[in-house]
Formats: sequence, C-alpha cells, structure tokens
Amino acid sequence: MISNEDDSTNGKSLHHKSSTRSKGSMSTVRVGSRNLPLYPLVIVCLGLLNTVLLLTAVVIGIYCGKVFEESNPHEITAEALFIEKNQFQIIMNEAVTSQKEAEQAFKQQFGKHQQLKLQLERNKTLSDNLQKQLEMLLVERATLQSSTSDMLESCGQCLPGWFLLNTSCYFHAKSQSNPLKNWMDSRADCISRGADLAVIDTQEEQVNLFEHLPKLGSSGSMWWKRSSGLWIGLTDIQTEGTWMWVNNVVLRDGGYWMSGEPNDYGAEGEDCAAVVNRDNPMKTWFDVNCDLTKEWLCEMEFSHSG
Repeated sequence: MISNEDDSTNGKSLHHKSSTRSKGSMSTVRVGSRNLPLYPLVIVCLGLLNTVLLLTAVVIGIYCGKVFEESNPHEITAEALFIEKNQFQIIMNEAVTSQKEAEQAFKQQFGKHQQLKLQLERNKTLSDNLQKQLEMLLVERATLQSSTSDMLESCGQCLPGWFLLNTSCYFHAKSQSNPLKNWMDSRADCISRGADLAVIDTQEEQVNLFEHLPKLGSSGSMWWKRSSGLWIGLTDIQTEGTWMWVNNVVLRDGGYWMSGEPNDYGAEGEDCAAVVNRDNPMKTWFDVNCDLTKEWLCEMEFSHSG
C-alpha cells in the first residue's frame, strides 16, 4: 500500500517535471504579472522599427521635395531675368536708334529753320528796300505834282500853290503854312488873292473836291465841328435859313449837307458853312459859328491864254 502510493506519487512528480521541462524549453519575457513569448515580441518590435524607418523616409522625401520646389523658382527667376535682360537690351538698342533718328530729324529741321530765318531776313531787307523805294516814289510823285503845277502856271492856268479841277483853280489854306481864320477873315484872304471863298454849285464839283481834299475819320462827337473843316463861300447871315453864296446866288437845290445839318446850334447860332470829307461825298457840309477859326478854300476861274 505504502509502495503503491509512493509509486503514484512518484509518477505525478515525474509528469510535473517533464511538463515543467517542456514548458521551460520556450523563451518567455515577463511583462507585469504575465509571461509573454519572446519571438513574437521581437517581430512586433522589428515591424515598428520598419514603420519608423518608412515614416522617416517619407518625411525626408517630403523635405527634399520642398527643397527642390523652393530651389526651382530661383532657377526660373534667374532664367526670366536673363530673358528680361535681353529684352531690355533690345529696347535700349531701339531707343538709341530712335534717338539717333530724332537727332538727325532735329538737325534737318534746324537747318530748314535756319534757312527760313535767313529767307525772312532777306524778305525783311527786301521789304525795307521796297518801303524806301515807295517813299522815294512818293517824293518823286510830289515833285512831279509840283512840276505839273509849275507847268500849269507857265501855261497861265493856275497860280503857284493852287490846284486845277475842271475850269477852276483852288487854293487850300492849310494850317501848317497859314494861321487859322474866321469866316470873314478867310474870305478877305481869298479876295486878296484875286479869288473868293469856294462856290460849289454842281455835283461834279462836289465829287471832285471830295476826292482831292483830305478826309476826316468818322466820329460820334460834335467837337470836330469846332476844330475841323474848311470855310466855303456859303452863309445865311443876312436872312436866317436862306443860304446864299458869296456870288449872291441863293442855294436852291438843297446842297450837300450832313445828316441833321444845318441846325443853327447854340445860343449864338451857326450862320456860316464849312466842308469836311468823311464817308459820303454827297454829305460833307455843316453850319457852324462864323467866329470860329478854320482852314479855308478859295476858288478862282483860270484864264485861257491866247
């Protein structure tokens, strides 16, 4: 009995030992309160290491890609700058060419301007010469007119200083050589010259005198009546409103009065006639105070020589 139990006891013991031996043949690692097999853990660690390496490679690839992308624009910018430099050089060459062309055009225009300036100076010189010639011609014309007067005098038609119109000789007493006189003194001067104040009794005579005598510019003021005009032989001193020539002939055809004349203006009245040439040859007469001083116009019929 005792031996059987021992045998049984020994058998259990042997089984436990063999079981323990078989289990001890696999390597384990104690993690906390548990024993884990060693080989699977190693495989897991290697997988994690590969994963880390793979991630590291990805990160390095991304970084290198960024570096490449960052370096690439610099290369493109350098190339663009090179192209722009060439384009700028082309533009500069074109600008230089345009400048040279503009300078050439300016030189041509400046040359033309100088020629035009010289031409204008020549024209001015020519104009000045023509003006001098014109003045000389005017002097010659006056000389010829004077010679004509001398010829008429030699023919016995008009006295020196008188001018001939149709069949009468006229003397214009100008203020430059004669002091101004009133109407009575002017008539006395004409009589002393063997004539009388002018009698204008035809339209032809009126027009001829308008063409020959100097003209006065138009003026809206009445003051010109006091300082301008020439005495003629017409007056209404004897009878107011009845105008009579110095040859005792009454004016009956209306005459050649200016608009609004005669008007007998003023308290002292206006009883003597004068003539002034303005813009209308048919309207040159006006009445004025006989005591005013003016130039005067004498008339004398020329005599025919045998």
